[in-house]
Amino acid sequence: MSLPREPRQLMINLMYIVLMAILALNVSAEILNAFLSMDRSITESQALVGRSNASLLESIRQQADAYPQFAAEAADAQRIQQYTAAFCTYLEAMKTQLIEATGGRDENQELKGKTDKNTTTRLLVDEGLGRQLRDSVLQLREGLLALLPDTSLRSQLAAKLPLKIDAIPPDSDKKDWADYHFRQMPLAAVLPLLSKFQSDARLSETALLNHLAAKISAQPIHDEYAAIVAADKNYVIRGEELRAEIFLGAYSSTTDNISVRVNGRPLTVRNGKAIYQRRTDELGSHDLAVEVSARDPRSGAVKTYRQRLRYEVGERSVTTAADKMNVFYLGVDNPLSVSAAGVPSDEVRVRAEGADLERQANGQYIVRPRATGETRIVVTGGGLDPTPFRYRVKPIPTPIAKLGDKTTGNLSPNAFKIYERIYPHLENFDFDAHCAIQGFLLTRVKRNGDVFDAQNRGGNFGERTRRLVDQAQRGDTYYFDRVRAKCPGDQYARKLNGLVFKIQ
Repeated sequence: MSLPREPRQLMINLMYIVLMAILALNVSAEILNAFLSMDRSITESQALVGRSNASLLESIRQQADAYPQFAAEAADAQRIQQYTAAFCTYLEAMKTQLIEATGGRDENQELKGKTDKNTTTRLLVDEGLGRQLRDSVLQLREGLLALLPDTSLRSQLAAKLPLKIDAIPPDSDKKDWADYHFRQMPLAAVLPLLSKFQSDARLSETALLNHLAAKISAQPIHDEYAAIVAADKNYVIRGEELRAEIFLGAYSSTTDNISVRVNGRPLTVRNGKAIYQRRTDELGSHDLAVEVSARDPRSGAVKTYRQRLRYEVGERSVTTAADKMNVFYLGVDNPLSVSAAGVPSDEVRVRAEGADLERQANGQYIVRPRATGETRIVVTGGGLDPTPFRYRVKPIPTPIAKLGDKTTGNLSPNAFKIYERIYPHLENFDFDAHCAIQGFLLTRVKRNGDVFDAQNRGGNFGERTRRLVDQAQRGDTYYFDRVRAKCPGDQYARKLNGLVFKIQ
């Protein structure tokens, strides 16, 4: 192309060339800012996953504290957390070193050397910092997988761990992994890559902690036993029959590996329990020596558990028994049975201290405590002296927040989208009580690290929450945090467990 002869046209062409150069510089700046924005997003996502992992680790620790057979799993979980924490700290120090070497930050905390390619190339490629990073990634990966003794399981989880080193393309002219990834890379592009390795480490930690949690859930918890003797009454009228059930706590009714003796005499065991019967002819205090022997179905070892039952035979007495438990609960109707041996039922008088009492039929009552602590049931009438019975008053147990029947796991996008709400589930609570979710925070972490959240009121999904759920795609992770619920008798909402779901 020949140059224009007119000076005016030549000047216009030169100005056009300068303008294109300025536009090119602006695009470059926008790209660098995009890299820095990506780094912030990855860092926020990593912090969120870290908090979720801390909650999961605490749950595993609590299981080990309650059940010592899970001590090995808790120790492995602790080592996993230590390995990944040390790796993330190492990368944070590397970021600081690179930032300081490229000029640090200005008064607005902006990177002075975000476009610096020479310093990053010198440190990461020429001086070997990149090779150290590669070795550290491989060392952490191998260290995490080494905690899995099962070879086939290790192979399965190895394919799922995001923390890895990809091979450089065979047609690349770069001499090694560090040269391929970091040569002539500006600081703004290097930082998100380091943050990605931190995020991959946290996600790998999540995978292994979830494996340990699932392993604990699959193992039987009730591996300890205690002999239990339950008599229908501890004080009987002379001439009446004493009846007691003797059984092994936390033991299936279908078992056939226990034997029972009372005062040395063997009893027949049916459906996991033995029935002891004896006519009570003698007044006074009596003891029964109970022995329950159990054979461990796994090891074959036999253990014997001993308990003594003391009962009183008299002419007149009174007993009370809570129909469901030995405590009363706030906010629900607590059934109570009152029987007075030798006293006509229409002469029995019952009153409650610290609770409201409603009489039903045939010696049945409903107790509604007013506050936690203790309440007294006082029985009189028919010549009986006032007889108090003390009961502890407790709040309803804290429910477990669930999505359907799940608290964590993997779901397909369609399976996840069918849910409309989370709800509080009262585990192993026999009373008719209903708690209500007051609210929660739903966070969606996309596969690319973008984070979106929605604050929800109540347990049903609101508009913003519904929109986040309907956007579920493979690779997303959803976190339900800050879950709070109110149960009957509560003045304030309680904090419940969080939920984590991986969309696959």
